[in-house]
Amino acid sequence: MKLKKLSKFVSQLAFFFLLAFVDIQGVFASQKGELAPDFSLKSLAGPKVSLRDFKGRYTLVNFWATWCVPCKMEMPSLEELHRRFPNEKLAVLPISNDMFGEKVVRPYVEANEFSFTVLFDPTLKVSNRYGVVTLPTTFLIDPGGKIIGVLEGAEDWSKPETFLYFEGLLKKLNSPSRDSKPQRKPIKTESEVFGLPLVD
Repeated sequence: MKLKKLSKFVSQLAFFFLLAFVDIQGVFASQKGELAPDFSLKSLAGPKVSLRDFKGRYTLVNFWATWCVPCKMEMPSLEELHRRFPNEKLAVLPISNDMFGEKVVRPYVEANEFSFTVLFDPTLKVSNRYGVVTLPTTFLIDPGGKIIGVLEGAEDWSKPETFLYFEGLLKKLNSPSRDSKPQRKPIKTESEVFGLPLVD
């Protein structure tokens, strides 16, 4: 038990150490409206996966770690979101910041039977390019590769209003004649995702 706690502490310490001493010239905070930096990372399944592989789809990029309690709290709801739209143009892409990579991530993913694609960023190279300073941090990227939402902190991705939000996005994306029809003004409610209004 003590060894497990020590390993967790070392992982956390390494994360903040790398954040503090990273080459500042290689870091920028990705903001809404900017093109998302491309990346190519090893996946839990083996092959490398690139962000450009998901062009034409909405992509939810989630930076997390197994030692991060809020991250682990939201992971089951991310899996629910992933399963809710299995054949739609929405990709859920968690990127692990665990310094020990697959050694600690695989047991956790398999124990919880998560089915989404998990990527590894143990040196925080991609995380730093996105300006990640806290975990979890999630970016919503549109089919054209533009960042349209940034969320720091854990979220319940399985809430009805969250499902409604993504259903609206995908409905709009999958409608071939959406440009030829009069557009209804989005309904803005108290429950929003990424600070963006829900789309009906």
